[in-house]
Amino acid sequence: MIYKLKEQRDKFIEKVYKDSMKDLNKFYEVNWTYGRPNVIIPESRKQIDQLKDTKTERWVVGWSSGQFIYVLDRKNFNKESSNKYSESSYSATIKHELSHAFYNIKSKGKNTPRWLCEGVAIYTSGQNKLKKIPIKFGNFLSFYENGGKDIYYESGFAVELLVKKYGKKKLLKLILNLNTVENKDGFSKLFKKIYGFSSNYKEFNAFLKEATK
Repeated sequence: MIYKLKEQRDKFIEKVYKDSMKDLNKFYEVNWTYGRPNVIIPESRKQIDQLKDTKTERWVVGWSSGQFIYVLDRKNFNKESSNKYSESSYSATIKHELSHAFYNIKSKGKNTPRWLCEGVAIYTSGQNKLKKIPIKFGNFLSFYENGGKDIYYESGFAVELLVKKYGKKKLLKLILNLNTVENKDGFSKLFKKIYGFSSNYKEFNAFLKEATK
């Protein structure tokens, strides 16, 4: 497909972008000043499908690709997606996709395990505040190479627990060293080396129980 781009001014999105970049620079400890991500606003499900070159499910409203982040036009959010529009959720979606761009820098392009990649974006975007905390973890670790709608239910809370219990430095160290591992076993060894325990539901559910007392 061939497209002509036209710059669009939007004070709401510009403010969300500015605030998000400031917060994410601080979290990821990156001073991203030049060559920052551009925002593309598809107007419809049809345009999303054309840009992604595949038929997408209605819950897909944004994604990140190199120097660009894509977020469905908020004017058509309710009509063209299964998500309910609100300023807070839309702002968090923009910040989520921007977070992926920062993560990509830190990880040198490594986006596996997917639960960690998505979990960090959910946590840093504030989307956990818009969700109910799970009663028990039981599915996020299954998302290593593949994603899907279910990946968003638990992964953000798992990352939040890691940060609250062990601090941000360990998480950034984990992300920085992802390019040194080649598979799931390699990641498990790296995770245990940094955190001192294996990534498993027993440990995470113990953290969850402690945090929700």
